[in-house]
Amino acid sequence: MQSPGSRILFSLALTCGAGLAAAPALAAMPTFTVAAASVTMPSGGNGTSSQFTLTSVNGYAGQVRVDCAYSVGIMGAKVPLCGIYVNPVSTLAAGKSVTGSLTVTPYGKTIAYDVVALNRETSRHTLPVLAGALAGLFVAGWRLRRGPRNWLWLLLTGAMLTGLTSCGASMSGTFPYTVTAVDTKTNARVSAPFTVTVP
Repeated sequence: MQSPGSRILFSLALTCGAGLAAAPALAAMPTFTVAAASVTMPSGGNGTSSQFTLTSVNGYAGQVRVDCAYSVGIMGAKVPLCGIYVNPVSTLAAGKSVTGSLTVTPYGKTIAYDVVALNRETSRHTLPVLAGALAGLFVAGWRLRRGPRNWLWLLLTGAMLTGLTSCGASMSGTFPYTVTAVDTKTNARVSAPFTVTVP
């Protein structure tokens, strides 16, 4: 036989349990996802495009800015440039998806908004090579005047210049990139990997 006190405690426990069971679950935060297709650059030095998809999750709706970039900072890597140069902002409705294109351009091809930055980068890498070339030619010319046996210096200078210019040659292989989507109001961001293959 239960005492009155234990019956009251049991009744309270049942009431609290029922209240907790009836309480609504916390709503999931609205967000979005982004994905991009891996691509292979065409032969002949032409650019290509990678399709990206933005998807609303948990009723998200808003303006999303999309961009892409090379994922690995290899010094001197002449990999393709990636970006959205026209209309980088997409409008995403609740429960919907939208698609767009990332432009992938071979290294060295100028793009309207990036011409100045690219020219600065090219000059920064070219000046040391030119300085080395001039110094090498000066030394080679000075030695050649001293006798025909110093043609070896001229050949050595040529080999050095060939090595310096070959270091700047474009790379072949498969390179990692990241597509990033950012909410223009909250700055919430998501990203996803994709690859660009240079034959």
